[in-house]
Amino acid sequence: MLTNTWLNQLHQSLLTSKHRQLLVLSGCEHWCWQQVDTLKTVYPDLLTLSHHPSVNFWPEHNHQLLGQEYSTVVFDVNSGLMPDKLATVAGTVKAGGLLVLLMPNFESYAKQADPAFARFQSANKPHKSISLFQTRLISLLKNNEHTLIVSEHNALPTIPMYAATESTQYKEQQNLVADLSKFITKRRATFLLTADRGRGKSATLGMLAANYVSQDKRVAICAHHKQTVATVFKHFELLIDNDVQLDFIAPDALLNQATNFDLVLIDEAATLPVSLLKKALDLPIKLGFSTTLHGYEGTGRGFNLRFIPYLQKTRSNCQPRELADPIRYNSNDPLEQAIYQLLVLNADFTEPSPDHKQQINFCEITQQQLANNESLLKQVFAVLVMAHYQTSANDLRHMLDGNNLKLFVAEQNGTILAAALIALEGEIDDPLASDIISGLRRPQGNLLAQSTATLLGDKDLLAKRYARIIRIAVNPFCQGESIGTQLLSAIESLLCDEVEFIGASFGAESKLCNFWLRQKYKIIKLGAKCDKASGEHSCLVIKATKLEAQLNSLEQHFQQQFIFELSRSFSRLQSELVLTLLSNRQSPVEPINCNINLVLRFSKGEVNFDQARYALFDQVKAYPKLLLQLENVSRKLIIKLVLQNMSEADVIEALALTGKKQLTLALKQAAREWCSHYFKI
Repeated sequence: MLTNTWLNQLHQSLLTSKHRQLLVLSGCEHWCWQQVDTLKTVYPDLLTLSHHPSVNFWPEHNHQLLGQEYSTVVFDVNSGLMPDKLATVAGTVKAGGLLVLLMPNFESYAKQADPAFARFQSANKPHKSISLFQTRLISLLKNNEHTLIVSEHNALPTIPMYAATESTQYKEQQNLVADLSKFITKRRATFLLTADRGRGKSATLGMLAANYVSQDKRVAICAHHKQTVATVFKHFELLIDNDVQLDFIAPDALLNQATNFDLVLIDEAATLPVSLLKKALDLPIKLGFSTTLHGYEGTGRGFNLRFIPYLQKTRSNCQPRELADPIRYNSNDPLEQAIYQLLVLNADFTEPSPDHKQQINFCEITQQQLANNESLLKQVFAVLVMAHYQTSANDLRHMLDGNNLKLFVAEQNGTILAAALIALEGEIDDPLASDIISGLRRPQGNLLAQSTATLLGDKDLLAKRYARIIRIAVNPFCQGESIGTQLLSAIESLLCDEVEFIGASFGAESKLCNFWLRQKYKIIKLGAKCDKASGEHSCLVIKATKLEAQLNSLEQHFQQQFIFELSRSFSRLQSELVLTLLSNRQSPVEPINCNINLVLRFSKGEVNFDQARYALFDQVKAYPKLLLQLENVSRKLIIKLVLQNMSEADVIEALALTGKKQLTLALKQAAREWCSHYFKI
């Protein structure tokens, strides 16, 4: 049982060293809450997260906790262990503080799934009897040198004695602000700031923004939620006395609003899709990207490998910088080390041996194998975080506990070259199938099955078996060697007798769509609205292993709808993506015979563009692949002005034309190119 004396000694040791500690209280519920009462005598301002009636504080969204600081946080595991939430609150604990886990005794916790377990179970599949995530957690806690365990029936453990340290708070951050303030005076200057959690990244951005606005510059910060950058605003306001403000931009508004500012700071850039960030680099402004290397976001390493090379190639005035020293606590912090291990936040890639051209094995790995092999788990998770900008710590528990998952890898001599996480869906019968078609139910874990069936209004399709590829990624040390394509082919072969359909859902961008189209997958749906986090439309692709007729109907419907929606829901799609989707059309549409002559007459100046607009639209609808033959400017002109119905003013701005006269000349040139290639068909 905790005592004031023991807690005070622990607190003093942690304060002296500027460390933080993970403390586990393991016992019956009544005993655990008694210990919390004792904790309050030493840490009166502690934060408690629990569904327990005496507390009832369990924030639904992690951003409600970000930007905060606490001396100690109590996390009630009995309320359900969501890894994202645990990683988030760990980052809010200050030096000298504790992260306290309230847990049942280890033996009972290993046998009984906690309340969060159901979140990772697909609705129509048998639930698992035990949680492998919980089993692994207990094993690691027992053997973790950075964790203190106080159990109901055992004596208090020995208090660790840490070396004293001097405070150098904000020194590294202030030096960096001074350097960056000079650097961003350069034209189109761009910097990338990376750091682990607690390194003062937000403080640095706030101080830098304050420096820049004091020079009569306009600065904005982009993040998922304004609350997540509260610390940035706090440090900004500490240095600003007048009414000058730091503006906020949401990700879905970034491309439209960024040009209103001299400098835009993009916080936690790794949680945004690389395609959106690349578009931001095309803007004529100064940019600052920041991201967490290891943390609840989970994607920093993959972001560095995918984005930095493009950033350096695109912007000559680019400076990558890193913050190494923590500001809320000291280096080699015991709590940080424990959380990294428990949630695999510092997993990294294994480089293949130089002779990695030898035999590659494509095989399935079970969840039990992952739970039993920590090295394998780290390798697989490190590769999978490459696949998606929203990969997080929750995905670790899903991978271990999901009841409808399969994991396939490309492996060579113990090194993971590629990995794919698959969800098995479908096999849904009445009455649930009828409720889904009627729009009354949307059971968890059946995205592909439900989308396919509801698009056709066919409840019998829900009874079929589906495999949805949640993530597929290749070790960055061996990308460009078609290993991802080979793994996908292996998965199709291994699952062909188990499922009727294989598919995937992802944020639509040209390169990704082309990958799936090359593998003979059909695009059957494009979301009408952009995702707020990514700024992209969701794309659904599917391939039949046995039943082809239904997919042909879905594909034809999508292609016809896509043409219609180009001037509505898809009026802002990038030209490259429009071209990718149009050039994949399989069903030719007969054009009106006289229209090619009307297009030809416009190219000669015999009729104006308004008279020829529909004729050109009809031609493109019939022969979309001809767009590939045109010059880049001509192609974009036709897509934006004819198909997407953008205003002339917007097209002139988007293509950097000098005005209406140059637009007309460019349109006539596009029409001439079109006719030239048409008459060669």
